[in-house]
Order: sequence, then C-alpha cells, then structure tokens
Amino acid sequence: MRAKTMFVTALLVATPATWGIADACGDKFLLLGRGMRFQRAYAAVQPANILIYATSATSPDRAIRDTQFQKTLRQAGHQVSVIEDAELFRHAIRVSTFDIVLADVATAPAIDSMIASAPSHPRVLYVEYPSGSSKVLAAQFACELKSDDRVTRFLDRIGVEMKARAPRPSTTK
Repeated sequence: MRAKTMFVTALLVATPATWGIADACGDKFLLLGRGMRFQRAYAAVQPANILIYATSATSPDRAIRDTQFQKTLRQAGHQVSVIEDAELFRHAIRVSTFDIVLADVATAPAIDSMIASAPSHPRVLYVEYPSGSSKVLAAQFACELKSDDRVTRFLDRIGVEMKARAPRPSTTK
C-alpha cells in the first residue's frame, strides 16, 4: 500500500499539468531564462534632467557617448539631452533647467565657469578617461566616475546627487 501511494504521489508531481498550479507569485522568475534584467528593473526614485556634454574628441564607444548608456538612463526614468557643440552647451545651460551634467573631465576647465553661472545650479559629474592629462584633471575636479564604470555605478551616483538636491522637509511644528 505504501509503495502504491508513493508511486501515485511521484506521478502527480511529475505531471506537467500540476506545474502551472504549483507556480506561486514570484516563482516564474526563478525558472531558467525568465528573470528580469537589472536595467529594466531599475527605476530612479527621483528622476533627473540630465545634460550630457560629449565633444567629438570624447571616445564614442565609452561611457557618456555610448547610445546604449543613454538609453539605459532613459529606461531608468531620467530625461537625457546630449550636446556636442560648445556654443549650444553654453546656450542650453543658461536657458534650460538641468539637475545633472555629465561631461568628460578634459572639458572641465572650459565649462566650469559656465556651470557656476547657470541659473539651475546643476551638479557636474565629470567622467575620467584613461589618459595622462585626464588623471591630473580628475584629481583637480574631484572626478568620481570613470569611463569604464558600469552603468549601475553612474545610476547610483546620479541617485545620490538627486537625493542631495531634494528639498528637506521642515521639522518645525
């Protein structure tokens, strides 16, 4: 009798018809090949208006000029604008409101004064590229991001800056 009960139980467990019933809320993500990719799961708590200043001298396959990088920022909920011309950058920073500016650290001496006089007071995150002159500028302008950092590092850094920009709730009663 016991052997017969074990056989019936094993047969029911192995039957594909019972598999659909056994799937609980999150179990479908545990099955092979059905998990969500991290970029699609990441959503910015405080979406930023980001201006990317990518000159033609900036390497097109790395960091801020990479179209996949820009697409990932948009998927996370940020608004992204890309400017490659210095004159357009100067105009955009005066006229539009930006929270974050991403730029190559090599452009820092040229754009630092423009950023300081911008009405929206954006936070500049300079990106260091692997070169000799970039290392000196990275130390001078407190460069925290590198061109070969993962997108999640950029997203985390943007999140920290947006949290710092958020207005503090008053605690007075």
